[in-house]
Amino acid sequence: MRAIVIALSAAMLVAATGAAPIGAAAPAKPAVPVINIVATADQKFAPDHIVLRAGKRQTLRFTSAGGVHGIVSKELGIPSTMIAPDKPVSISVTPKKAGTYKIPCAIMCGPGHADMALTVVVRP
Repeated sequence: MRAIVIALSAAMLVAATGAAPIGAAAPAKPAVPVINIVATADQKFAPDHIVLRAGKRQTLRFTSAGGVHGIVSKELGIPSTMIAPDKPVSISVTPKKAGTYKIPCAIMCGPGHADMALTVVVRP
């Protein structure tokens, strides 16, 4: 009888405080969104337009389908980063300010280099 009273008391305490029982799994943290971007062999980013949220941490995952490319944006907190074939690179960003940012390829990559840019729209 005493064991039942103790068990019921513990259950009521958990229900009242919202505490998880010992050994219970912790609630999962929300996953950080990942946006995959490919730097193509014909000097384009695919997609060439992405949308991020101000104040929210997101991960940009870059891969190259051909050639070496680069990305950098001081406004968005993207450090100078080389994107090479078979070497995916992930960059965590938390945009501070809403707006539209055009980020050109930072490494001379071929005849279409001058037109290679990623447009990032940051929404509040």
